[in-house]
Amino acid sequence: MPGPSRLRLALGALGAAVFLAACTPFGGGTTTTTTTDVDPTVTTTSTTVPGPTVVPPDSIPGTNSPSLAPEVVERMRKEMAELLAVTEEVRGLPFLQTPPVVILDRADFSQRVKDLAAGELDPEVLAADSRFYTLMGMLEPGTDLTALLIDLYTEQVAGYYDGDTGELVVPASTDGFTPLQKVTVVHELVHALTDQHFGFNDEFERRREEGNGDDESAMAALVEGDATYFQLVYMESLSPLEALQAATEALGFDSTVLDAAPAWIQKDLLFPYEQGLTFVQALVDAGGIARVDQAYQDPPDTTEQILEPAKYLRREPPVPMDPVDVTVPGWEVHDEGTLGEWGIRFVVGETLRPGEATQAAAGWGNDSYQILTDDGDGVAFGFHYVGESVRDGEELADALIAHAKAKMGAGKGIEDGGGLLFDNGSVYVFIDRVDNEIFFVASTDRAAGASIRSQLGV
Repeated sequence: MPGPSRLRLALGALGAAVFLAACTPFGGGTTTTTTTDVDPTVTTTSTTVPGPTVVPPDSIPGTNSPSLAPEVVERMRKEMAELLAVTEEVRGLPFLQTPPVVILDRADFSQRVKDLAAGELDPEVLAADSRFYTLMGMLEPGTDLTALLIDLYTEQVAGYYDGDTGELVVPASTDGFTPLQKVTVVHELVHALTDQHFGFNDEFERRREEGNGDDESAMAALVEGDATYFQLVYMESLSPLEALQAATEALGFDSTVLDAAPAWIQKDLLFPYEQGLTFVQALVDAGGIARVDQAYQDPPDTTEQILEPAKYLRREPPVPMDPVDVTVPGWEVHDEGTLGEWGIRFVVGETLRPGEATQAAAGWGNDSYQILTDDGDGVAFGFHYVGESVRDGEELADALIAHAKAKMGAGKGIEDGGGLLFDNGSVYVFIDRVDNEIFFVASTDRAAGASIRSQLGV
């Protein structure tokens, strides 16, 4: 699915403040176990650590803004050394090497985040993404998605782990880290630690380049769920006063841009933290920290496995199906892949109540889509879905029909060729269900939509 997921892993601190505000400041909701009842055929990294590594502050590699006073940098590196030891103890793994720490003044930090976001986001790609989301009734026409996402990440990021450089990048704090900043740093240090042991950044990049989008989201949920789980474990070690200060600071965190963003963008950005936390909790319940370590060596492949951890634990694969492969003269493929259970849930969630959207997406077996664009403003979408049962197909078909009517300006539908055709509104939409399969076509151009429908065989 195109859009916000492009920056999930590079800027991984978004969920810290949100979760602190949502959780009780005195802990009690998260526990850690060292149970090792896991698959003996999979090699796991030991979760037994001989003791936290004592890192002299002046031996921590990295740079800092020239504007910062030496005593500020010294204080922060001293606190960073303490948090490195805390992270090893909490996560149950030793650092293989001390990660470089980049300490920046507020202006330099904001600019670095903005530059990183701008470098990851291609305006031409996001302009086409915007056309697709507008077609689907999920974005107001003319929305500058690039500017929105850059503003969003600039507002939300409180520190991040850069998987490409192995650096931890943090804003300077003249009086040392606040309780909230300490929790954020622990979150990011968990990323640095697990990446050293399991190389998740390489796997994430491989999925980004070669995967179907849904597998990338599943990997992000494992990584962010892991860091979120152990940041909450760390919170339990804080004094009641520190925990209260952290939660209070989180509640005051500026979220103006996030609050103004479309609801589906908010949900998609929070997915790896919220659903990832639930997923990692299920792994811990099944086999302790060692089971989380094992998951990095055998990562989840679908968001269905994240949303329904039991399906991951029994390694339930998607239903085999051929990918959508259509051509329209004068049009090119902008994006292709798999929406997955999560992508379907947040699309129909624009129309249905949360429980209804969850139910409509829960029977996911597999899906494939292509998004095509022309040289103008045209955009077309071809989608093929396989449910686990006929009932699953019926529920999602009803949800997509409701969405087309309520959000897409599709007009009145008429029965056509066994399906439902909407071609008298502002867009062309065709929906057909054959037992547990669904074929969905949407286009700003009627001829392109009809061509895709024909190629899908409906």
